[in-house]
Amino acid sequence: MNAQHGSLAHLPFFEALATMEEFDGEWPATSAGLVVLRLVDAWLEEGPQVVASDAWSLRAVREAIAGVASERGVRAILSGIVDVLESSGESGQPSVTRVAPRLMAYGRALDFDGHYALAADVYATLVAHAHPADEPDVAIDANMQLGYCRRRLGDLDGAADAYGRAGVIASATGDVMKVLLSQVADAKIAVARGNLPSAEQALDRAIEQARENRFTEVQGLAMHDRSTVAHLRGDYERAVRYAYQALGLLGSPVARDRVLGDLAASFINLGVRSAARDALLVLTATAQDQYSRWVATINLLELEAMDGCEPRFEEYRRQLEAVTLPPSIEAEYCLILGNTYRMFGRLAQARQALTRAVSLASAHEFNQVLFRAEEALRELDAGKLTRTSAAVAPPPAVVDVVEAISEMRTLAGV
Repeated sequence: MNAQHGSLAHLPFFEALATMEEFDGEWPATSAGLVVLRLVDAWLEEGPQVVASDAWSLRAVREAIAGVASERGVRAILSGIVDVLESSGESGQPSVTRVAPRLMAYGRALDFDGHYALAADVYATLVAHAHPADEPDVAIDANMQLGYCRRRLGDLDGAADAYGRAGVIASATGDVMKVLLSQVADAKIAVARGNLPSAEQALDRAIEQARENRFTEVQGLAMHDRSTVAHLRGDYERAVRYAYQALGLLGSPVARDRVLGDLAASFINLGVRSAARDALLVLTATAQDQYSRWVATINLLELEAMDGCEPRFEEYRRQLEAVTLPPSIEAEYCLILGNTYRMFGRLAQARQALTRAVSLASAHEFNQVLFRAEEALRELDAGKLTRTSAAVAPPPAVVDVVEAISEMRTLAGV
């Protein structure tokens, strides 16, 4: 069960540190995170003596945490993890349940900042130590979050394995809500691989079962993914309607941010650019996680290309080129970048971006992106021009959604 905690334990942290200089702003927090995780491993595997008041390892970890800038929220989280270990005292057997809430918070902080490989390592630590029979909730939640990070990193097989483990444990314990969540997550894998009929059927079942059990948040999550399927089928009005229903069901700010980003994408394809811009400006001002901010920036880049505004397009492109995007986002970005270069007649750059999209999508089995990127390259080879269409008024079926998004922008003050 603890195989990952050998000589290569927490390899993603070592790899991240290898790309940094010691004066890099991320170095202290990443280094402190690594030593805290190693202390957690020792506490769970060797016992409470490793956090005795006179233990040198405890002092070293506290010093590393003290080196993290006080304004970084992660400093308090790491300190809280060590507090839990230290408060366990010499008596009693260390248990992953005691430290799980703090480790989950650390994982969420990392994935909010887009550090998916590091977050995955934190969740994998919990998975390695949580026994499904004794700590089912910890095992399920950690596997679900691990699956999310693996999916963002382009490891669809690893994501499917983690979601599958979560579903099996949830089923064994009779946790209907978490069984449904694992099924919704499986549908995301099907979407990424291009199997839209399978995803559609799974999501429709999940929506109905969530409605019957009054699992509002699960219903909202499934409705959001149903919107994604409609979008990929080119049914943008239906995608908007599903997404708007999801917004009304979801309470999680992060989940709502992600729906808003996808709403903007559907409005872009409908040609209703004013509503798309409203949604994206709300996101850039209020989104909590890095993923939603990246998506908003990519969609704003596409909007500026459609409007023919090359200077602002370049501004957004430079912002995105300055960061390392995870594969799941980079593949979509390269596809959109290639198509927007075509709008400006920059065909050599379009080919380079689309070829990169094909390479990423092929390597990670992002079949939906692969289909679209290959089609764009065929059009480029055939000399087919990409013309931007004029912005249009919203279709009657989505006018109420446009008005609601406009009100959100007003309330956000952007």
